[in-house]
Amino acid sequence: MVLLSVLDHVTRAMLVRRGVESRFLETPVGRVHVYDARGQGTAPPVVFLHGIAASSAVFAPTLARLRKKSRRVLAVDAPGHGLSGAPLVTLGPERLFEALSYVLDHEIDAPSVVVGNSLGGAMALRYALRSPERVAGLALTSPGGAPVEDPEERERFLRGFVLSNVRDARDFLGRLNHAVPWYGPLVAPDLVRIFKNPSVRSILDGLEPKHFFSPGELASLSMPIHVIWGQSDRVIPSCCLGFFKENLPPHTVFLEPEGIGHSPHTEDPKAFADFVLRALERAS
Repeated sequence: MVLLSVLDHVTRAMLVRRGVESRFLETPVGRVHVYDARGQGTAPPVVFLHGIAASSAVFAPTLARLRKKSRRVLAVDAPGHGLSGAPLVTLGPERLFEALSYVLDHEIDAPSVVVGNSLGGAMALRYALRSPERVAGLALTSPGGAPVEDPEERERFLRGFVLSNVRDARDFLGRLNHAVPWYGPLVAPDLVRIFKNPSVRSILDGLEPKHFFSPGELASLSMPIHVIWGQSDRVIPSCCLGFFKENLPPHTVFLEPEGIGHSPHTEDPKAFADFVLRALERAS
């Protein structure tokens, strides 16, 4: 079954009909797909970065609302994800960041609000540390990158991304969402295929302690930061939220909504759009 791949192409057709440009950018890591939507507003540009094994299609419901406020909205498919091509090299965490940084360096034409979910949140934070002058604000949902010090908990965390069969996929969907959506059983076989994708596995298998944030590393971030961490998130250990509360700057705004899991952009698109709009207003 290739239902999620079909969804990527259907989403692309829908967005193009609405005036969103779909194009590709050649990076040193591989061919990367980008949605580029010109907006009607005057607020800073917004950039979306998705999580592991996902695609930029998950942000499609948010694009229309953001275009009314922002002058430009971009959404990037990571190499080997969504409509992007397979990477030319082994896609470890460093190469993933190299590709995304290349895209942002070439596409951002003004300080932007960078929105990232999970692994995309970790990449957004890395980019803000590397190029703070290009980031007007951060809007993060269950961001990755926090260390998990307990060896047993770290092993359980990483093992949760090993999907060998449909049962594993259904278990993952249960941890991902507050309530598994009706279409969960339909996409479960697809999730098994996606998590066996070499691009996905090489990122996960390439994780080392050096790839996680260290205490004090995030303290220099001066731009507005908003974080959503759903109370039903069972993908990332709760100790990671504790790390961010202790190590992100004091001006960071944390929201911990009930009835939301790891992916608020799919579980409650309207509330997610409102969250991004608040971050955009604060960064304007």
